[in-house]
Amino acid sequence: MDNVKIRNATTSEADLDGIVRIYKPDDEGPWCKPDECRAWISKRLERGFYIRLAEVDGKIISHAEWIISDEPDRKFVYLGMLEINESYQRKGIGRLMIADGIEYAKKNHCAEVVTNPDTDTGAEIFYRKCGFTDARKHYSLKMETAKYKNYEFEKTIIGKVPFSVINEKKYIFGKGQFCSRHMWECYNEKPSTDDRLSPAVLLSDGTYIQLGYWEGGDGGYLMIWSNSIDYENMIKSALSFGYSLGLHHLDFDCLEDEERFLDGFEVYDKKREDDFEQIYYLNKPN
Repeated sequence: MDNVKIRNATTSEADLDGIVRIYKPDDEGPWCKPDECRAWISKRLERGFYIRLAEVDGKIISHAEWIISDEPDRKFVYLGMLEINESYQRKGIGRLMIADGIEYAKKNHCAEVVTNPDTDTGAEIFYRKCGFTDARKHYSLKMETAKYKNYEFEKTIIGKVPFSVINEKKYIFGKGQFCSRHMWECYNEKPSTDDRLSPAVLLSDGTYIQLGYWEGGDGGYLMIWSNSIDYENMIKSALSFGYSLGLHHLDFDCLEDEERFLDGFEVYDKKREDDFEQIYYLNKPN
């Protein structure tokens, strides 16, 4: 299409209403609910997300959210959301939005663009056509906390995990979104409409452990940032911390090259998820 304009999103009522209209009422996530959409877009713009809208003749038809994650081993732009109005799909809008994000990555001296495709919609096929390469697979599993209820470890209770961990610490568990910065933002700078609890502790070796869960729930989502290689201690500490909060189990998300960290632990409900990492290399590897 020749008359597509791509621009920055704002918190204006027109933009928020336009974003909500892109999504179906039964879609997952906050974007299809006006109050939650307003809260998340406002927070993410405040936090430096690169939120872009495509419009045709003044009508908003696409919404994309990008964030730079400057991690110890690489700096990349992560695409956490790309949605196109159903009436405008298969018209080249998605490719224009991807090209826009790639230019943003180049201007910010990033080596890669990374995303986590929605395989239920076949999005991985679209990203491959845009030049993305399939990368690491994603596994999920659970561990019960009770076995480690008496495990003793030195810890400091903290209000939230500091932003500096993104650049200074490896993001070991919690890769539901394949991006340290994105997950840090979801649990440490969430809007007031999100009532998940997200307590955190700092271990004596500099490891940060954070759990995300709903009040009254029996399980929590685990995130760990650390440069330690004492995986046994950090996992036992996380399980003990979870037990102290009344959680019966913790949910682990890990990538296929991280399963070895779990050797010796009893796990259940282990499964390979359908989603995986896809990467667009700005400098193609040999």
